[in-house]
Amino acid sequence: MLSLKLERRGEVSRKFSAAVSGFFLLAGLFFASIIFELLGVSAVETFSRVVSVFTSQSSLMQAILRGLPIGFAALGLCLAFKMNFWNIGAEGQMYMGMTAATGVVLLHAYYGYIPDFLVFPAMVAAGFLAGGLYCTLPAFLKVKFGVNEILPTLMLNYIAMHFVNFLITGPWRDPRGFGFPLSIIFPPYARMETFLGHANFIGLPAAITAAALIFGLLQKTSIGFEMRVLGQNFEAARYAGVKIGRTLLTGSMVAGGLAGIGGLVIVSGMLGRLRPGAPAGYGYTAIIIAFLAFLNPWLAVPAAIFFGGLLVAGDVIQATLNLPFAAVQIFQSTIFLMIIVGEFFKRYKIRVVR
Repeated sequence: MLSLKLERRGEVSRKFSAAVSGFFLLAGLFFASIIFELLGVSAVETFSRVVSVFTSQSSLMQAILRGLPIGFAALGLCLAFKMNFWNIGAEGQMYMGMTAATGVVLLHAYYGYIPDFLVFPAMVAAGFLAGGLYCTLPAFLKVKFGVNEILPTLMLNYIAMHFVNFLITGPWRDPRGFGFPLSIIFPPYARMETFLGHANFIGLPAAITAAALIFGLLQKTSIGFEMRVLGQNFEAARYAGVKIGRTLLTGSMVAGGLAGIGGLVIVSGMLGRLRPGAPAGYGYTAIIIAFLAFLNPWLAVPAAIFFGGLLVAGDVIQATLNLPFAAVQIFQSTIFLMIIVGEFFKRYKIRVVR
């Protein structure tokens, strides 16, 4: 009798990983094309619209902008996952970054506590600190009480989301917003596009700089070495003299802080104000991006821009081909799902045994 056996792979090469990712990406496009044909829409025409997103300057700029929040969160997750700290809370950390950045604007607009030229730097600092401190909560529970971080980081997402909903429908609601759950519009000096003409011109160099800093932290510093040792084996790191608490709290602070910066990009670079549901699942998408990039900071930003292009492509397809939004979501979800399946086959292989 024949049976199937699942075995974990050993170390895999970068070429193999890239080949598997490419194969399942093409498989996702193939299944998406079948769905479009079933809906009565030409798959060739649909994919030509997708390709046009990356060849048109205006669409590419929008793809980069949509990818930047995901990229910042993915950079933080690359660091967290390198430590074997399974942070599922980037969504909530983005919410907290958005909240802190908006709080700085409100302090300036209502009370005048912060001068104009310091508003944006204060927003950056507040977004980083809020996201970082929010991520250190589950890290502290893990260090102090041995609590697995997956459930706390996941549940904190909902707490952050409802906290923003409370603020935006209550004390932070724009008094001139006709009752809509929106904050006041950010002044020009609190918007990213004010500095160089477009949010990408400051956001993309910042993301590349953050990738360089994360790479340098992991590869060139002693605490980065301890983070990598911690990710290999928790108990071995303890016996080797690694300061578990300090290392884990530092890494989680940086990881959550980068997600908080992603939240800042949403309110300052994309929306210009705080509103409910603004991250739109970006924190969860960043998990896929981190693994698609093989936890390599240098690959996280391009992968995030690619996914940002898919999001823009979904809008283009919906507008030009009159497809329902559900069909666009199926298109995006099919590609995401196949990439996740590819990550599974990078780690496991199936053998036929007697």
